[in-house]
Amino acid sequence: MFRSPVSRHPLLWGTVVALCAALGGQGLMSAPVAAEPSASARVQAAPAPVSGYRYVERVSAFNSTSARSAVAPCPSGKVVLAGGARIEFGGRSVLLRGSYPVHSPFGDRWIASAEEFGNPLTGWRVRAYAVCANRPAGLTYHQAPAVFTSSSPKSVQRHDCPAGTRLIGLGARVSGADNRVGLNAITITPGLSASARASEASATPQRWALMSHVVCAGPLTLAFRQTSQWISPGSSPSATAIANCPQGTRAFGTGVLLAGSSAALNRLVPVALYPAPTPTPPHGTATVSELVPGTPLPWALKAQVICAR
Repeated sequence: MFRSPVSRHPLLWGTVVALCAALGGQGLMSAPVAAEPSASARVQAAPAPVSGYRYVERVSAFNSTSARSAVAPCPSGKVVLAGGARIEFGGRSVLLRGSYPVHSPFGDRWIASAEEFGNPLTGWRVRAYAVCANRPAGLTYHQAPAVFTSSSPKSVQRHDCPAGTRLIGLGARVSGADNRVGLNAITITPGLSASARASEASATPQRWALMSHVVCAGPLTLAFRQTSQWISPGSSPSATAIANCPQGTRAFGTGVLLAGSSAALNRLVPVALYPAPTPTPPHGTATVSELVPGTPLPWALKAQVICAR
């Protein structure tokens, strides 16, 4: 089902990987490879599974409004544990501005938001997904901001859960510089923590901020799965990867790991990043697309998913 990551520029690919390794420590380029969590990090013992599972999906209006959002609400008495977003008919001209949980006395929900940049579109929409359940032990919600400035790109490098709990859901959102800045990636990092990256699609002097969101709980029986091969777009401006959950588990937090130079990543948008219960097996889907007019630089992705019983 997966394609081997064959670069559209084979010589450039080797150069980009080398540069990423050399410059990653300076924050100038994204590292092309992230170490897989150890076996002990992928699976944690737990006394009980997640109970009361519910999967909710909602979609925004389909029209030419330049910005919109969709809200997937949890049923009464349930809490939001994970979720995702999908942009439909965006024509590579829509930025993902947010995919994140809201925990509130008035009801939990997952919000997906997106905005046009460049030429107006005749019609598009955004879809939100929420994974809801009965409240598990140790449930907490946390946010980690990147500084509110005009610099680009921005990233939250590592967002950990409190001791004794583990990551089950992750998200991110951008604020400020409307129609200019969007998310590039929301990633599950080694040890089951989270990171997020955003950049300007077009240069702006406006200040803006990036916020990372994590949902933590524990103890739970968790498994981390990641696409084994890098998926590259080839001659296409987009690529999709799917990470399947083990038998007997459900899909929760979903991330995407990107490889490429900083210049390449600045032109990418996750147009679909969400957990799905069907078709069997449950899985995490990641589709990444180049914003118009695209980029000649090589890049690749891996889908990631946290699975729980």
